[in-house]
Amino acid sequence: MSLTLTILFIVLQSLFALTKGQTCRNLPVYTPCSTNPNCGCLPFSSSNDQSGICAYLHLNASKLRMCSETNYYCDQPYTVCVHHPNISIDRPLCYPTGMATLDLCPLLDPISTVFPLPIIPVEEICFNVSWAKRGITVAGSNFSGTALDQLRGPTAILFDLKTNTLYISDNGNARIVTWQLDGKRGSIVAGDNGQGNRTDQLGWISDMLMDPKDGSLIICDAQNRRIIRWSLRAQEGKILIDKLYCTGLALDDQGLLYVAEHDNHRISRWILGENITNDQVVAGGNGKGNRLDQLYEPSAVFVDGNRTVYVADYSNDRIMKWTEGAKQGIIIGSLRVPRTVHLDQSGNIYSIDGYHSRVVRWTPKDVNSTVIIGAQQYTLSQATDLAFDQHGNVFVSNHGTGRIDKFDIDRSACP
Repeated sequence: MSLTLTILFIVLQSLFALTKGQTCRNLPVYTPCSTNPNCGCLPFSSSNDQSGICAYLHLNASKLRMCSETNYYCDQPYTVCVHHPNISIDRPLCYPTGMATLDLCPLLDPISTVFPLPIIPVEEICFNVSWAKRGITVAGSNFSGTALDQLRGPTAILFDLKTNTLYISDNGNARIVTWQLDGKRGSIVAGDNGQGNRTDQLGWISDMLMDPKDGSLIICDAQNRRIIRWSLRAQEGKILIDKLYCTGLALDDQGLLYVAEHDNHRISRWILGENITNDQVVAGGNGKGNRLDQLYEPSAVFVDGNRTVYVADYSNDRIMKWTEGAKQGIIIGSLRVPRTVHLDQSGNIYSIDGYHSRVVRWTPKDVNSTVIIGAQQYTLSQATDLAFDQHGNVFVSNHGTGRIDKFDIDRSACP
């Protein structure tokens, strides 16, 4: 029997005992695949198409045998040869198929297997659309301060489409607040225990996102060089990644986390779970520089439904696009010290020109950027981040004035 047929026979024999389990395909190792958070995808050692099993991950390594590296054979019944890097980096393991049953690792709800991407907004944005020249303050006041109707040095913002609520990193007050659009004051949801590095404190927040699975916040605490998760109504956060200077975050439709690493000049991808796992570098990672395979102090990241990564390459004054698996990126456009990057469902790309404090856009029809907010001087004050509601109205975080301003969309020129 040829080696290929032998391998196929072994895999099929092992899978025969897995008829009450589920397989994974084209997913990274440890990708969540079950309602049980302790289950994840383990790729078959004998497969070249990234297929594998959805199995319970936390077994005692001493009880697992190594399988043959030549023909991936397991001499134990009801086991299959898989890769499990957390247990054995170099050698494939014989994994019991009893740890991959539906009883132990129930299927994800088909509706919840794909996470909603932050593609913005819900409504189409035409080529000729414009925005109001002057904004309306929707959070903060004319004076920075510590009261709940004030902000001090806000940076990252996000808009929850489900509740029409703004989440604001109130950096000067070392806290995150929510703000209803018609509200007079904010509500504290994280921090507010003074600036520091305890788990109930925050430092300088460079970015944050909301996990659609449970509504928790994943926060780049750049000053403390860590990424933390702050669950709903929690009194403190949980450190996910430590000793990492994070400046940007994104989630893809499989729930994988993308991190802009300022000091390492790269975008890394992580698998969320009980223990977060570093998956791979998806952009940069070749030292700091301005080559197409390099980044220089990236400040923000965005990922679309094709897992194409968009990067605000801060110190190279450019926006870049990296398709999945690419060894180098493509320059989308140039601007001074870009502070964020967003993509809408019409393919338009948005960023903030940090030097001139204005919002710019690139459309699929025009490689040159257009200033959409802040063409007039002093419209914005040290703009740091932006967010969209479902209609395409734009919210801009003004670090200098301690306000969040809303700029209404004007579709009158659309076809």
